[in-house]
Amino acid sequence: MANRQVSAAATHTQQDTASAPHGFSEVLLSPGDCSGCGACMELAPDIVGWREGDERPFLISDMAPDGVLTELMAFCPEGCFEDGNAP
Repeated sequence: MANRQVSAAATHTQQDTASAPHGFSEVLLSPGDCSGCGACMELAPDIVGWREGDERPFLISDMAPDGVLTELMAFCPEGCFEDGNAP
């Protein structure tokens, strides 16, 4: 019986990590307090977009390399970006 529980736990862990490839994190964007500085677009144009006339960014991709997400979180003056894989 204990082996089944371990196997189920191992399978669950594998499923969780399958959602984010190694070295990538899920990007969460909460643009409610966005000041419109555009730093996110400059840092990660493959991840963050901005439509003409919009006052806020949007996600082109919800996955980003860990280093890119770290930069987005560090340089956003309003804290609009979060790591979706963080506990």
